[in-house]
Amino acid sequence: MHPPLERSHPDCQETIENLTLCHASNSKFRFWACNDAKFELDKCFRKEKKDMLERMNERHDVKEIREAEAKYMGRMSFEETWKIEKENMKKGQGRGTQGSKF
Repeated sequence: MHPPLERSHPDCQETIENLTLCHASNSKFRFWACNDAKFELDKCFRKEKKDMLERMNERHDVKEIREAEAKYMGRMSFEETWKIEKENMKKGQGRGTQGSKF
């Protein structure tokens, strides 16, 4: 099973056309006839997904770095940093708390 082919897949467009042509030129009773084209399409979609996730992770990493720089490089006062840490501790997200009461 593959995602909808109507959605834009610029990197995989040629492979999509090959699979569509194969489906049009072969009988539905020969379901194995287009396996090679389908395997190529799956490989292209996996690469597309991997590239997308890498771009998303890069943006997330940049955001985390900026937040850390703002927190630890003097853009935030000690009081502001302490306030955030206390709020995180109350939520159980502080350093070393892991849900403890202390």
